Order: sequence, then structure tokens, then C-alpha cells
Amino acid sequence: MKNKTFLEKDTFIVRDGETYIIYAPFRGLITRINEFPKKNSLFYYQLIDVGFFREPPKSIKRDVEWRDFRSLTLLLTRACNMSCIYCYAKATSNGERMPLKIALGTVEWFLKQFIGETIRITFHGGGEPTLEIKTIKRVVEYIERHKRDKKTTYLITTNGTAKREIWDWLVNYQFGISISMDGPPDIQNRNRPLAVLGQKNSSQIVERNLKFLITREYPFSVRLTFSPTDDITRIVKYFGELGVKTLHLEPLFPYGREYKSVEFGGKSRYKIYSPQGEELLKNFWQALEMARKYGMKIRNGHISYFTKGIGYFCGAASARSMIVNHEGKLTGCLEVVDSLDLDANIFNFGYYVPEEKRFEIDFSKVKIMQERHADALSGCNLCYARYTCAGGCAVKAVRESNNFFARDLLYCAFTKNLIPLLVKHIVNTTGI
Repeated sequence: MKNKTFLEKDTFIVRDGETYIIYAPFRGLITRINEFPKKNSLFYYQLIDVGFFREPPKSIKRDVEWRDFRSLTLLLTRACNMSCIYCYAKATSNGERMPLKIALGTVEWFLKQFIGETIRITFHGGGEPTLEIKTIKRVVEYIERHKRDKKTTYLITTNGTAKREIWDWLVNYQFGISISMDGPPDIQNRNRPLAVLGQKNSSQIVERNLKFLITREYPFSVRLTFSPTDDITRIVKYFGELGVKTLHLEPLFPYGREYKSVEFGGKSRYKIYSPQGEELLKNFWQALEMARKYGMKIRNGHISYFTKGIGYFCGAASARSMIVNHEGKLTGCLEVVDSLDLDANIFNFGYYVPEEKRFEIDFSKVKIMQERHADALSGCNLCYARYTCAGGCAVKAVRESNNFFARDLLYCAFTKNLIPLLVKHIVNTTGI
């Protein structure tokens, strides 16, 4: 049999030597069988009775109408105190900032249209959000006054350079914290230098703040951007010895401040280069092995989606999540941060009207976004990895091919290679 991995409804079938592993990730069911389960055979129906080969969860289904925004992310500023070499936003120390009127008006509108149970608010970059801590505090204060009987979840993605009093405040409000840091001092200082004249090294500041949270036993994750230029086991070991418990690992994408064209692999012009599929797979697996020694969790979109399933790669590019930039514009991507971005026309689909305290939404663009679904994309609709990958990141596909409906090919190749390895790993650890 030429193909070795298949997807039948919600269930993977992975060939392993002369046997087959049957794995339904959404139900946590796994078994090993000696023959291929041909559709409509008696054996096939017996497996259905056990719980395999069911319809995918409703959350995976393609949206046919727009209901509401289910979460809100504020891109508060284009200013940053760092000058990371791969920064997609190319933030500067004097970048523009979101007016408080737009921030509070956005939150007010979001709360009025929100029909869920838990209000999820994220503060993210286009710059460094903690530089706008006054606005963050005002937003949280407003939500706490107007949330009614709703639960709240606050999250922030930060470069980790904030002062101690800010960390104390974030901990007090039980923020989910993601700190961007790339590894030991030589790697961190090379990739993520400070944008301060005469003071480039950021590692000492960020490490000190990591240790503060670790000492407080406060949960947080480190967001690591990885290049094969560096030894991944050394990086994971560094974080493990610090006491970091959760590491979110993603590959460097060759787009941003010091990257003029999208090129992958060691033959590209860039010394700090982006990995190709097989190279990324090897390093990712090494990271998992090293993390296990320190009791660390390795997060990655592939792993979380592997057991939950997705139809859309992200909420932003499907108009399920509301992202508002400092200009008050709705964007379908965290990386398309203002009107100057070359891809703004593709990803911007609305704007705040301050006089009327509302958002004008272009629903024709929303409809287009809803069409970029795993069951609809060419090359994805018959792929066994479609509910783990969903075509990959839309903006990366655009920046590689200038096509919103193209696939993120690096992500695609990585996912298709990773899935059978993960399934075999699971069955081996369970002893089946």
C-alpha cells in the first residue's frame, strides 16, 4: 500500500510495519490491528461501535455565517524597546500608540456583541504592550466594571523587559503570560537586542524576570523562535535548568526587519536561517526528548491542534477572533499591524467609527476568510493532516505566494511528517 497514513472521518490510520495503528485523537482512543480496516466491512463497523470513525467535532466545521467575535486582542502600540532581527512588525522606539478612546471604545463594543461565557482579552505586539501599561490597566478596570456575570481571562505576550511593579500587577490579576525569549545569552542577545544606544544585551533583564516568576511559582510560558543555526537541545536545557515549565517552540520565518525575501534552509542568504520541513522535524523531536528530562511541556500549534482539531488555522484569519490595531482597524492577522503593511488590503476587514462607538465590518471579506477552511483548500481537503494543519498560517502563505488560499508549505510538510511519528509515539508509550 503506497500511502502509510490515512484519515477516516476523525480517525487516523497509520501503517506501522505489518500492522496498523488506529487513533481517534478527539476521543483519546487508540489500538493496533493486523489488517487495514476497509470501509463498510464488518471489522470497520465493529471499530465504529468502540468509538472510532465518528464525525469530527462541530468546532471544526466550516462557518457559513458570522455570529460574533469570540475573543479580543488589542495591538496597543508600534513602539518597542527591542530591535529583534526577525521582527515582522519592524517596531521602533518611537512607534505610534493606540489612543485610550479607541481602546475603551473597542472593549465596550466587544462586550455588547459577545455572547459567550468567558471574556478573553489579549494584549499583544505590533510593539511591546507593557509600554502601554496605563492603557492596559484602564481596559482591565473597565472590563471588571462591565463584565456582569461573565468570567474573564487576561493574557499578554511580552518581551519580558517590564519593571517589577508591572509583573506584580500582572500576577495580581492572574494574567496568562507568554514571554518571548530565544535561549542562552549569546542567542538571545543576537536575536533580540535592546534598542537602546550603548546597551544591546537583553538576556540579563529577561532572565531576571523569568526567575522572579519562577520563584513566585507563577505559571507562564516562554515563546521561543528557533533557527537550526543553534543547538535546540542546548536551548531547551538552558530553560530547563532555569526552571521554566512550558516552552512554546515555533520556527523562525524569514520575513521582517533583517529579511528581505522569503528563503528557507541553510542555502539561503541568511546566516540565521529558517528551517526546511525535515530539518524542523528533527530539531522539534530533539526538543521534545530534552524537555522530557526536565519535566517541561513543549507547546506548538501542531500538538495542541493534534488532539483538539481545527478547521481554520487561527481565529483571526477566519474572523472568529477580533484583533484591533493601534489605528482602530480590524485585522485578520497579528502580524499585519497597520495600514503600511503590504498585506493590509488582504487582512484588514473593518474599522472603528469613534463618533458612533461602533465597528464597520466588511462582511464580504469575512465571507472570503471563512472560505479558507481545511475542507475547502485545494491540497488540504483530502489530506490526512487537514484537521491538524488547516493549510497553515494564512499570512505566511500570502508572503510566500501572494495567495490567501495557498498553503503554508513549510508548515504543511512538517505536519504531515509529524503526525505518524506522534501516533507511533503514543502507541509505544501505552504499550499497545
